[in-house]
Amino acid sequence: MLCELIIENVAVIEKASINFSEGFTCLTGETGAGKSIIIDSINAIMGERISKNIVRTGADKASIVAVFENLEQSIIDKALEMDIDLRDECIVSRQITAEGKSTARINAVPYPVSVLKTLFSDAINIHGQHDSQSLLTPSKHIGILDSFGTDSAIKATYGQLYKEYISIEKQIKELEEIDRDKRNTLDLLSFQVQEIEDAQLSAEEEQQLNNDKQLIKNAEHILSSLSDAYNYLFGDDDILGGLSALQEAAMSTEKVCSFAEVLSNISEKLNDAAAIAQDAGFELKSFMDDFDIDISDIDTIEERLDVYYRMKRKYGPEVEDVLAFYEESKKELEKIEFAREKLEKLYDKRKVITDKLSISAGRLTQNRKDVFDKLASEIQQSLVFLNMPDVKLYLSCEEKKYSSDGKDDIEFLISTNKGENAKPMAKIASGGELSRIMLAIKSVLAEKEDTHTLIFDEIDTGVSGSAAMKIGKLLKQTSAGKQVLCVTHSAQIAAFADNHLFIQKNTRDDSTYTSVTLLDETEREREVARIISGDNISQTALMNAREMISLAKNS
Repeated sequence: MLCELIIENVAVIEKASINFSEGFTCLTGETGAGKSIIIDSINAIMGERISKNIVRTGADKASIVAVFENLEQSIIDKALEMDIDLRDECIVSRQITAEGKSTARINAVPYPVSVLKTLFSDAINIHGQHDSQSLLTPSKHIGILDSFGTDSAIKATYGQLYKEYISIEKQIKELEEIDRDKRNTLDLLSFQVQEIEDAQLSAEEEQQLNNDKQLIKNAEHILSSLSDAYNYLFGDDDILGGLSALQEAAMSTEKVCSFAEVLSNISEKLNDAAAIAQDAGFELKSFMDDFDIDISDIDTIEERLDVYYRMKRKYGPEVEDVLAFYEESKKELEKIEFAREKLEKLYDKRKVITDKLSISAGRLTQNRKDVFDKLASEIQQSLVFLNMPDVKLYLSCEEKKYSSDGKDDIEFLISTNKGENAKPMAKIASGGELSRIMLAIKSVLAEKEDTHTLIFDEIDTGVSGSAAMKIGKLLKQTSAGKQVLCVTHSAQIAAFADNHLFIQKNTRDDSTYTSVTLLDETEREREVARIISGDNISQTALMNAREMISLAKNS
């Protein structure tokens, strides 16, 4: 419950301390006296945006402090989750400087303004002068219906399924984009991977092919050179071979080695050289004997090397680059193919979740239809009391795409007179009728919601006479066990208040000041009389006011 509101240097209010009580409190005063400033101040405590223009002319800053008691348990629990303890006391403040810097505190501890909105937006329900117009917006109607009594378990089940559905849809969309982008790439990659696989390339084979090519192209020269080398080693009819020469040199040296020790080493080296030369000669002979080159093989080798040339030109420049491109392409191909497989699985999963979502959404739709019957009945009862006995509410429930709140396109239709067809509220209801319909809705919802404090800002717009009296009585009834504040210009409504606050504007030293006064019984009678007859209060007006208050107390 809002217990106290302290306002300092806010617009025309220099300083005001307002105490609020349980039950029904009305706020009255002349137009422009500052009633809206009080509502704006409460909005500021609830974390709404606040302009630097509210700072009183000549002041450095504006300050608003609110004291709450016996907060709803849901707000206390939410605060504890944020490490804020509101169990013993709750003092909330907002300050804004003339330069526009805004600060917020809870129990003297600074917090971002967003924390105020998170915690206290549910502590007070403000019905502003223009909120009745929200009834003309069909998208608002589903919130009213759900607030009244839609099964939370059914909504929660649907909500969880919808989250899963959205998650799957997001994954499908991403993979379908990949699939579209990669469709042409897939064909190309498949061709490239297959082409390189078929080529069966290796750096070792390319090297061997080049070696074989050079061998075939130089076969005659190789054999001629090797033959000469063999002859130089073993000799022929015309020359003494190098091997024989080495052997002769070794024997000649061996004959005289007894004369010098070093000659033995020389002789040994010559013998070793002769043995090595002889082995080399045998290997030359073996190579030449086995050197069986078919010149026609050059065509096969050239064809195979041409494969390497084409692959390197397309994917190279070297064989290693071609093979690296092959591995990367194969990975990309597998990724695309895996995405397609995953997409197919997601399609199956979406079918399953859509079936479940459809069933859950159907249950939610039926529950809302059942709830509407009860809501419409209670609203119509309240409207009968508010002098609108012929009003009938109907539900238009069309199917829409799945959304976070179901698949129901909800709109309240209304018939205000007997025999009239139901139509959208924008086409039928007047301003006064909208005010009473919204009040009826608020009074019905008040019993369902945890919000302890309800504020009605000029709910009497477009209403007078007995209808206004009924509004006052309904506000009084709604305040049972709650705190109801009402800014009003109606004497009939003010007469039902448990507490009466008078907002008065005065001029002093060329400056304007607003004061807020809790009226006693006599002052209250004079204020109700002023509302009835204006500033010139007659005895008749006072008697009317006294009677009006008396009837309100006894009704």
